[in-house]
Amino acid sequence: METYRSDHDGAYLGARRISRRAAVRAGVAGLTTSALVAADFGRRSTAAQDATPAASPSSDTMRDLTGVAPLPLTGARLATFEAYVATMLAGMGIPGAAVAVVQGDAVAFLQGFGVREIDRPEPLTADTLLRIGSVTKSFSSLLTATLVDAGRLDWETPLVDLLPGFAVADADMTPRLTVRDAFSASTGLPRRDWEIILNPDRLTPETVVTSMAGLPLTTPYGEQYQYNNQMVATGGFAAAVAAGGAPDDLGRAYAIALRERVLEPIGMPRSTLALADVVADDDHATPHAEDLSGAFHPLPLLQDDTWIAPVAPTGGLWSSAREMASYLQTELGRGVSPAGERVVSAATLERTWQPGVAFPPPPPGTPAAITTLAQYYALGWVSGAFGGQRLIWHSGATLGFTSQVAFLPEAGVGLVVLTNGAEQSLFNNAVMLRLLELLFDLPPTFDDAMMATVIAGAAQGWSDLHAQLGPIDPAVVTPYLGRYANPDLGEVTLALREGELIFAASGFRSELRPWVDADGTVAGYRFVDPPVARYTPSLTVTFPEGADGQSPMALTTPGDFGEGELVYPFAPVGVEATPAA
Repeated sequence: METYRSDHDGAYLGARRISRRAAVRAGVAGLTTSALVAADFGRRSTAAQDATPAASPSSDTMRDLTGVAPLPLTGARLATFEAYVATMLAGMGIPGAAVAVVQGDAVAFLQGFGVREIDRPEPLTADTLLRIGSVTKSFSSLLTATLVDAGRLDWETPLVDLLPGFAVADADMTPRLTVRDAFSASTGLPRRDWEIILNPDRLTPETVVTSMAGLPLTTPYGEQYQYNNQMVATGGFAAAVAAGGAPDDLGRAYAIALRERVLEPIGMPRSTLALADVVADDDHATPHAEDLSGAFHPLPLLQDDTWIAPVAPTGGLWSSAREMASYLQTELGRGVSPAGERVVSAATLERTWQPGVAFPPPPPGTPAAITTLAQYYALGWVSGAFGGQRLIWHSGATLGFTSQVAFLPEAGVGLVVLTNGAEQSLFNNAVMLRLLELLFDLPPTFDDAMMATVIAGAAQGWSDLHAQLGPIDPAVVTPYLGRYANPDLGEVTLALREGELIFAASGFRSELRPWVDADGTVAGYRFVDPPVARYTPSLTVTFPEGADGQSPMALTTPGDFGEGELVYPFAPVGVEATPAA
């Protein structure tokens, strides 16, 4: 095992192999293509390739669809698609979803399914507001494109020209990084989402911009796909300054620029970055996440919002399926809104779709129909192909919502999927594939039997995870209780509450339970409560004995592609031991 250390003494440990059943939730979420799970907040890139469901025999080859016009989504095809969405939603236990399909100049399908909040009667409709997560990146890219048209900046404008406080660890590289680079996922900056999620009280848009000087550069510039949310947020904030916003009030500047240059021209009046607007709206969804049994639980809106606000250009937008259909029409209309307003030039919009850095290849055995879906990262978009047809898309996920937007520019068809359940890329990607297969008269890549097997496997995975959890021994954990701090993740507290070991940070709290190996050894402690239970076994808390006799804590999580595990050591900062209840 090799160990690497960053400037902040965070250790990157060689990746451990996660068992198939333990990784099944992460693996099926990407429908076997590693890039499909790489584009969202907090995702696990190392586990995704460990569970590859076999394809049905009909999906071993893919028909060449180059130049083939899609069939209309009408009649039996529409009924089949609607039934598929409803069946998948019920089978996976997702609280609700909203789906839109655009074909030609029209919205061919627009419907909500399920409920806004579990155990409540209000339906989730096409007008319900949900957070779209990382699909916001394409809005930030579009905002930047409008400013390129206006001559306020160009794609090669250095970020430091707009944000003088911006810097990366390599001083020579800082002036070279451009607005284009911010959206390209190839600067050498690795993924560091937990530094956002655990740190909302310490972050502002301004500190996000300056914080990247403390992040390691783990690959050469331009050579490898690496998804860094802080960098995309910086690109959005740079665009806001170019639009005339104040550099010392970046959050407000971005919100104004996005509203004036993108949302209003497209016709998206209810779409918003502001939680206050969402709360005041009569039709908004509640975020949900799963516990270790796989059951969904509602989360407080604030919990899903607080940590996103400082990086709003990368994942903060709320919207509805109806308004996202207008966005999709604008993209398919080469920059012209449904009302006929030119939002961005066709040439500049096309630039945002152009392939950039290549994704890692999919795992062996990936079905032919999806091997080409994610080939390159563009500028806030993923660039791929479906049967030779160019496919532009992006997914999104926060701690309580998921989303997907995908379209075939030459075929004039696209899809929006929004859900109020965390970790639902399996649902989103399956719906996308089924739509495309229906429109091109193709057999299903994953038939009903295969999807049932995958869903059952996920349920078994939850069961296996739960079986490896042991009881808390108060005598064992009491010496570790107290306050801890890490320079990158901030401060956390461990406490015993009524016999439960509680891990609390400014972003969330969760019970920890011992993770017991087959020989009875406690390998670490796992999170069991939403919204972080879904990351088990990717997150591990351990207590290595310190040289001075104190008991430090470490949090281990998978790093970016090729990094292996990332270990954050915490030092004790106070004693807060509580007697066992």
